[in-house]
Amino acid sequence: MNTRWTRHRSGFTLIELLVVIAIIGVLIALLLPAVQSAREAARRAQCVNNLKQIGLALHNYESTNQVFPAAMHGGFGRVYGNFTGFHSILPFLEQSALSSAFNFDQGLYAAGIGTYFGWSLPDQTTGIATQVSTFLCPSNRTQGDVGSTFQFGAVSWELSQVAVTDYVFSAGSDNYVSQPFLNRNLRGMSGIDVFTRLSDVRDGTSQTMLMGEAAGGNDANPFVAVGFAENRVCVPLEQFDQAQHFDNVMFMAFGRRRSWGSEYIVGGLMGKTTDRLGTFYGVNDCGYPSTTDHFAPANTLSGQTLPNFRSVHPGGANFLFGDGSVKFIKDTINPLAYTALSTVAAGEVISSDQY
Repeated sequence: MNTRWTRHRSGFTLIELLVVIAIIGVLIALLLPAVQSAREAARRAQCVNNLKQIGLALHNYESTNQVFPAAMHGGFGRVYGNFTGFHSILPFLEQSALSSAFNFDQGLYAAGIGTYFGWSLPDQTTGIATQVSTFLCPSNRTQGDVGSTFQFGAVSWELSQVAVTDYVFSAGSDNYVSQPFLNRNLRGMSGIDVFTRLSDVRDGTSQTMLMGEAAGGNDANPFVAVGFAENRVCVPLEQFDQAQHFDNVMFMAFGRRRSWGSEYIVGGLMGKTTDRLGTFYGVNDCGYPSTTDHFAPANTLSGQTLPNFRSVHPGGANFLFGDGSVKFIKDTINPLAYTALSTVAAGEVISSDQY
């Protein structure tokens, strides 16, 4: 008697396979935002840590010199500055080798103008080209991509990249960031040749901004602000007077847009909470180019133009305060509270629930 065995093969039908694929797709779609959120949380934590490290360096500088560093030092007409506050704190950030790469005594004399130091000399290019990760927000980028050429008389140099930063000094809410202020009490912790003592901060260090985020790079700044107060509008970067880069160049002390050949670098070393007319200038608005000339009254009659604070973090930006703490300030902060936090001695009373 023959026994015949029938073997049955089991498998997925096409419908079952499509259902499985659909379920996997839904799970990935649900998981991806969570992964991205976790990554952003980690990057934001590193950004906070960067500001804390910078805060320690600034306080160590203050302990040594009894003042906080100016955002920009000296220079002819307070526009072509010599060195920046970032130069000042390098030794306190374990960057002594980089600090030594700069010759702080070497100058270039120009008849009828004066002596230029720092950024205007090709011998400084080793330092100018060195990227420092502590000054870059990891949510924004890991290095700068700004290249530059510069010519001053017979002196010229070219670099494939220069050091940039995503953090800038707080210059307050006054119309000016240097003498003469319209209201000294509205000035910020820093400025052009502004060296602030702890005793000057009568509003309290825990209620006064020291630095804040100002995300650089064209990807983070596709627009540039033009006009002031109610006339302020944002225009595409590529339509703004040959602008090629929107970035904050750390070691290139300047008070106005720097022009290299046919290219412009738009950015600055300081951020403000008001525009040049004293009008509220909120977090993550589009940024102005710096214009801080003192020898051109027609351009500075009402004040000096500086960028604002901005970040790529959703909903706001991180700020370093005078006591070394770092706080996240939302885009929706009350304008009066925001400007008050940027001043050193305006006498405002601000509660923590206002920001």
